[in-house]
Amino acid sequence: MKENKLENFIWIIFASIGAIFVIVGLVLFGNIFNYENKVETVGTITEISSHHGNTKHNRNHEVFVSYNVLETEYVSRLNSYSSSFYEGKEINIYYDKDNPNKIGVKSLDLLFLIFPGVGLLFLTIGGTGILVKIRKKNFEKRLRDNGKLINANYIETVLNTSYRVNGRCPYNIICEWNNSLDNKKYIFKSKNIWINPEKIIEEKNIKQFPVYIDENNIKKYIIDIDVLTDDIVDLR
Repeated sequence: MKENKLENFIWIIFASIGAIFVIVGLVLFGNIFNYENKVETVGTITEISSHHGNTKHNRNHEVFVSYNVLETEYVSRLNSYSSSFYEGKEINIYYDKDNPNKIGVKSLDLLFLIFPGVGLLFLTIGGTGILVKIRKKNFEKRLRDNGKLINANYIETVLNTSYRVNGRCPYNIICEWNNSLDNKKYIFKSKNIWINPEKIIEEKNIKQFPVYIDENNIKKYIIDIDVLTDDIVDLR
């Protein structure tokens, strides 16, 4: 259904954004955190210019630093900024042996770890969502192939207010089954259904639903709702 596809799409987007951030972070890590070819020195901030970014309250800063390399003075733009900077301040910097115009500050380089950090978070969220969907699909297939089939009495349809996608809550089918082996009553809840099935249940006069259970662990089960979803066509 539409919301189910949207849910899958959201997990894929999260995982994709995370992968991009991780890759960018690794590239930055390789370029910035390789200090073997870099020489430490002391520089003096000669100019700090600022301008508005994408929003009114966002300001970007450009910091220019003067320093000496083999008795030659250089003035280069720093790749980072700190609120503690001011013109005339001396700061510890490094420059690239092969390209003295390329400078940086080790302590501020750590800020670039935000990229792989955020990326790993997004990748974990998206990847976990995708894996959960795959595991649920495999779980259902195993129960359909190897589980015991019973018929449970339909009780009611409830709205699952604890879950929401695209501003909408799904529905669940509630069924019960009397187990003659232990004389206990078992209550089952279906997976999420994104359109209210009550009308279809009423029109088809459905009194029972097939339920596949794991005989070794009855807590593992699925309610077969194909009779409902096969008749639902979401054209929104």
